[in-house]
Amino acid sequence: MIKALHNQCFCVQDEVFCGTSEFVIGGINHKFLRVDSTSTYEQRECFRVEVVLALSNKKDAYGLVRAKNLGIKTQVLESVAFKERVEFDKNLVEILKPLELDLCVLAGFMRILTPLFTHSLKAVNIHPSLLPLFKGAHGIVESYHSAMKLGGVSVHFVNDELDGGELIAQGVVVKRNGESLESYEARVHKLEHYLYPLAVLEALKG
Repeated sequence: MIKALHNQCFCVQDEVFCGTSEFVIGGINHKFLRVDSTSTYEQRECFRVEVVLALSNKKDAYGLVRAKNLGIKTQVLESVAFKERVEFDKNLVEILKPLELDLCVLAGFMRILTPLFTHSLKAVNIHPSLLPLFKGAHGIVESYHSAMKLGGVSVHFVNDELDGGELIAQGVVVKRNGESLESYEARVHKLEHYLYPLAVLEALKG
């Protein structure tokens, strides 16, 4: 996702985007046209995305390698160093707040954040189910084993409730008879990689 957005310029078109032949998408109310420069399209509503920091609570997170390869500043704040969840969040906010972020994007950040964080920063997260169903760490497995005929992905704003923030966008995959968990999981992850950049742009536009 970082590669898809970092230092990219986008122009906004007021046209609802409903997905592709593979995925059905809801919540993306604009089309985002990637352009070489915002100055080229001064007559349109355009903006540039800059990822100013990639931060992880695990020093061996591969996302840090991806960020470094793109020339993005990285930082590690190891959660294991803090006994209390709120103390970690306090230090996290102290790092992020001075950056004056338009949006904090969570990805693979498997921690329940306290109100100290959620009241300080505008953040979004992605979850591998059609919320409000199957919240928590086992969303894919619970969705797979459920009687539902559809699965999917949800992007939402972060609030005090686990996976309970306002929805930004959702994408749907049709469950296949006899499909293995591994195959289903792969299709859900493919949808995540497709939807998340679009939802981040939608959140920035809003």
